[in-house]
Amino acid sequence: MEKYIIFAAAVSILIDIILMKYLHLDKYPYTVIINILAMLILTKTFDNSIMIFKGFLFSMILIFTAYVDFKTKIIPNMVHILIILVSLININLYQSLAGAIIVPFPFLIAALLKEGGIGGGDIKLMTGIGFLLGIKNGLIAAIIGLTTAVIINGVYYKLKEKDRNISFPLVPYLGTGGFLSFLLH
Repeated sequence: MEKYIIFAAAVSILIDIILMKYLHLDKYPYTVIINILAMLILTKTFDNSIMIFKGFLFSMILIFTAYVDFKTKIIPNMVHILIILVSLININLYQSLAGAIIVPFPFLIAALLKEGGIGGGDIKLMTGIGFLLGIKNGLIAAIIGLTTAVIINGVYYKLKEKDRNISFPLVPYLGTGGFLSFLLH
């Protein structure tokens, strides 16, 4: 397990340096801590090193994207492609294709019905998550993510007496749902 943690720390430090340059941050983002925690959870959940590696790559992409979305409310364009590339590790092509079509569909409908709500980046992210997780786990990821977002932001807006129509970054929630759903694999 130590080799996994050392690997996670080394790669995560590199990702944090990229984050600092990409976002022009003056403070260190410390996503390395979350990445190491994800690796610990993955090594406790899976015996298969392929699933641990796939899960770590997936979680790193989600953590990086969540951080960028939280700071900028923008989702980098390549995220869904990176997730699809990770999906190629131990792929079930039928489940992946079906997940890529069905999982983002409710997000697309919501985006068409309400302007300024769910963005194209969220839809593309859920396409990637659906491709990696398949239909069942992709929908579980969406339900976990959206439920968490509604509860946390509902409470936050109520306590802070803020307008509920203010947008908020969705990727931290969808990413959490994606990671938790991956653990069910």
